[in-house]
Amino acid sequence: MMQCFVNDTLRLGSAPVLSRRFALHLGGQRRRGLEQLPGCRRRKAITVSVTNGNRTVSDEIAAPAAADVWQWNESADATRTYSVFSAVLLLGLLPAVQESKIGDLFYFISLAVTTIYMGAHRGLNSKERQAVSLKQGVLAPVFASAALLTLYAITKYFPDLNLQTLLDVYFWLLACFASQAFRGPMKALGKKSNLQVHVNVPEFLGAVGPDGEKVTSLRLYLTDIFVAVLGISLATLDMVSHHGNFTVNNLIACLIAADIMQLIGLSSFRVAGVLLIGMLLYDVTWVFASPAAIGENVMLKVATSDAVVGPTRLLFPRIPGSLGEASSFPFALLGLGDIAIPGLLCCLALRYDASRSIDMRARGIAAADAIIEAIGCLTGQESGDEVATLTGTAAEDAYDRIANLELEQQDRSQGLSSEKNTVFTVSDAVLQNRTYFVSVVIAYIVGLSAAFAANEVTGLGQPALLYLVPCTLAAVLLTALSRRELSRVWRFRDTTRQFNLFKKKVTNTKRLQ
Repeated sequence: MMQCFVNDTLRLGSAPVLSRRFALHLGGQRRRGLEQLPGCRRRKAITVSVTNGNRTVSDEIAAPAAADVWQWNESADATRTYSVFSAVLLLGLLPAVQESKIGDLFYFISLAVTTIYMGAHRGLNSKERQAVSLKQGVLAPVFASAALLTLYAITKYFPDLNLQTLLDVYFWLLACFASQAFRGPMKALGKKSNLQVHVNVPEFLGAVGPDGEKVTSLRLYLTDIFVAVLGISLATLDMVSHHGNFTVNNLIACLIAADIMQLIGLSSFRVAGVLLIGMLLYDVTWVFASPAAIGENVMLKVATSDAVVGPTRLLFPRIPGSLGEASSFPFALLGLGDIAIPGLLCCLALRYDASRSIDMRARGIAAADAIIEAIGCLTGQESGDEVATLTGTAAEDAYDRIANLELEQQDRSQGLSSEKNTVFTVSDAVLQNRTYFVSVVIAYIVGLSAAFAANEVTGLGQPALLYLVPCTLAAVLLTALSRRELSRVWRFRDTTRQFNLFKKKVTNTKRLQ
């Protein structure tokens, strides 16, 4: 949609040379330049007025519609990631991999890294993300210890208490919801085929859409139905097999861990340090200190117990004849906490990278779009200077608007701006700038490898966080020091964790000369 309002006429001499008002409505159709906007892809009404050579640019900034926000889960990068994830699961079925001495290490690292990658990128523009405060970070090990001791008490003192049926139903529902992550990569295929089904929604359900509107019917692609059936089938297969099919168990466990990283976010690196160090102490205490205090390894007892079973750990067939602690358990295992806890730091690192992203392509495309829109509003009676003035003003304003929004986002993340009305989301420009994220992921691989090496040498179960936490926190510190950004990293506050779709329009006026 483009509207052009023209009033007054051209005059010569000392009279006003031009008094013409152009309203360029860029939000009526999807614009690639705005889609790539790092701060937000916004619906915007730009008004350019030129009177006696004085140019005034006014714009109304509306909150982004849900459909306009870039979602990694629907991108080509997501499709490639899910393909790699599926390939790793299938490779784990090969006898050659299962019989290799480092097969479990390769398998666990590959699944953990792809899970962290999925969770971190899916959470970039998540509206539901709950920020973890400093107080919650301090209390997390306490609540985790209480939960662990409760499970330990059930397995030790109430072996006949059967909670598995209730847990199976819970994990079945959880698996059904988690498997819906495949909807994103399948969405492009569904749109391409354009095969749709309309479903009426009963009024008593009170269903509402992302903008708060009442929903009475749904338009589903056949791929949506396929993913729903796939999710129910996988959840049912996992429950029927009593979570004993390690491939299905791992698939569901990884999707659950990715959901955790998408829905929970750390608000700053300070909170990250408190949470990770606290969980390290929790892990070390219940692995190393519990045998002396209680008489057995509490963490290992709960992890290998058959009393409470579910997709809460990754499994891989143990090589026959293996020695060491828990050698009678048929699987090598990696807890979801060993993925999700360091994964939350990886997610924060990626959001920090996003706050520093500069999208020159978006600036150029936005300027080009503005020029095209301005030319479309011309009547054909303007002089060359007038055309240059109008198109130049529109391009300059469109370019500067994106640049200023990027600067505003950086200022807010450093606590240097009190602006509350501007809405920030992340674009795919972050895919070209993931310095901290890559550093932390590499450190995670090093830390997990060290944990497996220690397990091989000592023959004892190792608290993986003992190796993962120092490695990942050190990666952030060293990267910040090498880039001379330590103070900026220390002050960083996540400002992209949510955006309000009901935000009022904000009118900003800028006079250009």
